[in-house]
Amino acid sequence: MANHLDVSFEIEELRNLPLERRTFPPLFFNSIHKNATQPFITDGHEHYTYAQFGRKVLRLVHGLASLGINKGTLVPLIAGNSIEYVITWFALHLRGAQIAFVNPGLKGRVFEQVLTNCKSKYAFITNEVLNQLQEIDPSIYNYFEHLILIESDADSLRRMQENPKLKKIDDLYQDEDHQYVSQSHFSDVQSIFFTSGSTGPSKAVMMPNGHFFANPCSFIRITDLSHKDIVYNALPLFHGIGSRQGVLPVFMVGGQYYLEKKFSASQFWPSVAKSKATIALLTPSMPAILKSKTETPYDSNHQLRAVYNVLYDEDFEKRFKVHMLSSFAITEIGVVIYTPYGQRKLGSMGKCHEDWELAIVDEHGNILQPGQEGQLVCRPKSPFIMMTEYLNMPEATVSAIQHLWYQTSDFMRQDEEGYYYFSGRDKDRIRRRGENISPFEIETEIRTHADVADCVAVGYPAADGEDEIRVYILGAPKKDLADIKIFREWLSSRLPASMIPRYYEYIDQFPLTNTEKIDRKMLRNLALSQRSWDSQKT
Repeated sequence: MANHLDVSFEIEELRNLPLERRTFPPLFFNSIHKNATQPFITDGHEHYTYAQFGRKVLRLVHGLASLGINKGTLVPLIAGNSIEYVITWFALHLRGAQIAFVNPGLKGRVFEQVLTNCKSKYAFITNEVLNQLQEIDPSIYNYFEHLILIESDADSLRRMQENPKLKKIDDLYQDEDHQYVSQSHFSDVQSIFFTSGSTGPSKAVMMPNGHFFANPCSFIRITDLSHKDIVYNALPLFHGIGSRQGVLPVFMVGGQYYLEKKFSASQFWPSVAKSKATIALLTPSMPAILKSKTETPYDSNHQLRAVYNVLYDEDFEKRFKVHMLSSFAITEIGVVIYTPYGQRKLGSMGKCHEDWELAIVDEHGNILQPGQEGQLVCRPKSPFIMMTEYLNMPEATVSAIQHLWYQTSDFMRQDEEGYYYFSGRDKDRIRRRGENISPFEIETEIRTHADVADCVAVGYPAADGEDEIRVYILGAPKKDLADIKIFREWLSSRLPASMIPRYYEYIDQFPLTNTEKIDRKMLRNLALSQRSWDSQKT
């Protein structure tokens, strides 16, 4: 495997990797050797240098091979933030597996749908996820042959003695051996990320290496990332911001990565100061949350120079003494609009990425002139820099491309200088706290309640520019539905927290379009009324 070792990447090449070099093994060996003694990752308790981290990853790659995980094997990774999560991800990547990054907070039917779509004999999970697996359809749970716990306690050790399919990850580590690292190509599907479905279930986006490694390259340019930076992340690793635009670019350039388990508004600035981070990752809704907190000395007593994935806010920048950076990306296509560090135009998402062709079109697909608002559509200039397909959803794959353009369903305008400005979303999907939420999945679960005739879930504007979830329930309240608090508790046991509606309202009949379909646009635009119940004010 000498070809993995005889490589070298300089920072300028990492800013825009040629397509043929967008594979993980060369990047991995370049980093662990060039930066061997340098610190790479910490959670505030455990610390790994690049060499220590690399050795542990390679020992796990050997164990994956012994378990029967080979190139192309689809393996769900279902866990919260931890260093072990990153080690598992990198080892699966080197082995050539297709990694399904699954939200560990999924429950019930939504969880079943995701696992059924993956249909894998393997999964890397936590103790909490194990409990959730045992509450779903037994046929789905029984399909698994190997459930590997990336954390273990006395209870899980007891369960392992009773269930041969349960294993702990510590038992997989074997001698370091490069021969188990798989050769890969930029066209190979490397990972699967889940995105929302507006009129159907969540879609599994299949990403080839050429697509997967485009985002880290963009992140390096947007943030001017170098080996001197420390990136702070409290966002979930099953999302692209924390992983493809977090861990991976830091690893590629030889920087440091500080990993938190979850975001805390009250502890964010003290934690950032403790970490000595220079860049922090946020979702667009988080600046408003941070601004709402009482001022403290930590607001400016830190080393942070930039926060990424947020829109410009003059008051935020002045108070916290940081540079706010943004781009426009969609799971299916990655970053298509950005501005290199130091070249931003306030209010704009940036300019067209060099690898893409973009256009603003009207409802018939006609290209509009600068200044006119319409839907953003995109097409790549190179192969394999966007998704290959939606897993097991050929019709959804075909419908995503119209008139030879990928349809974003996001409305924008472009100025004369080529800068793009976000206007809003057209699809029924809901954007809440950095996540795309599927109304279909919320509605499917609510309709299982015996007293619900029908329902519609829509987004309702939140103060931070994203959405809250609002659900309309058809008809007058019946039985326990008369107490909406009880109904919400029932729903909370069946959906992840991110999908639980904030607003509830009974409606006598749904408004219809001229084609006799429910007019979701009208429901989205209705103001809250006395019939609306706000779960946060009760």
